[in-house]
Amino acid sequence: MAGKLDRHFWKRSANGKVARRQENGSGETRRSVLVSLIMNCLEVAVLGIAAGVTGSVALEAQTVANSAEVGVDVFLLIGVFSSARAPDETHPLGYGRERFFWSLFAALAIFVGGGGLTLAETVGAILHPTPVHSYGLGLVVLTGTIGLDWVALRTALRPASKHAAELGISVRRLRHRSLDPAAVTAVVGGGCAVIGGCAALVGLGLSQATGSPTPDTIASALIGVLLVCASVGLLRTDRDLLSGRGVPVAMLREMARTVAEQPGVIDVPDLFAVVIGPTSVIVNGDVSLAENLDLRAAEQVIAEATEALRQRWSLVEFVYLTPVPFARPRRNAKRRGVPPLGLPVARGDRGSRSQLPT
Repeated sequence: MAGKLDRHFWKRSANGKVARRQENGSGETRRSVLVSLIMNCLEVAVLGIAAGVTGSVALEAQTVANSAEVGVDVFLLIGVFSSARAPDETHPLGYGRERFFWSLFAALAIFVGGGGLTLAETVGAILHPTPVHSYGLGLVVLTGTIGLDWVALRTALRPASKHAAELGISVRRLRHRSLDPAAVTAVVGGGCAVIGGCAALVGLGLSQATGSPTPDTIASALIGVLLVCASVGLLRTDRDLLSGRGVPVAMLREMARTVAEQPGVIDVPDLFAVVIGPTSVIVNGDVSLAENLDLRAAEQVIAEATEALRQRWSLVEFVYLTPVPFARPRRNAKRRGVPPLGLPVARGDRGSRSQLPT
């Protein structure tokens, strides 16, 4: 019976539906990345000219950082487009993890091209200091680029906020819980650009006030450290998603409770959910059904449980629930600190635990 039900619910998850959902989830992220790419290309040209004229190390750091951001945006766009492809025979669960792969390269670009090169420029400025001049031009350019970065950041926050609301968490916690690393990378990159621009503006202003290039050099170092720290956090997120991260325990227990509340379900001995894409989660587990259910009734119960999960969480794409007569050895039994997920039904008498109906 389990095999019949598994095949039944595979058919329910049509490839076209998966593709449409992935495409819908990619639209806003794609727009935010495109806006960031256009802004960064403009800023690289303007900041590069201003850095050459003024000799400011902080302006050079911002130029390097924005150049790296151009590469980051290119990687993110590749990931967004490639992850929206429809499932096929070679990738039956879709191409959602393509976005995780290319987001990893984007994080590496921030680490090497942004943080690494910026810190190298700072070390060079410390060993071979040069005077800063044309302060007015530098301050005007930095003010303008901060404004552009703020627009890009606000654009990136829209899909990130929507994603956070869907997960039931705050935007601040999104970096640790997000299913869409491209959206998070766009927000983190935009935030670093705004903070880095402000640091460069303050450093250049202090250098003008004091007549010393030291504040400008310190601002450059701060920008480099900021980019390294941001990239390390993004790399951890990408690693977790690529390695098959599950949903948060609280969300998993709520899923088990939702299944257990369906009429005909006696117990949910085991349940797990794994992220398979930026808008997709696969749910798999065991359920114990009432003994008076025949095959058709058991299929209906599991169909209702599947629909309940999808109504509650739009991220749920594939659902595989296997009827079992008793709890099997748990897949995560060796994990420390994870409580059992079985949730006995407490409301009303739905019958005793069943053997598999035939």
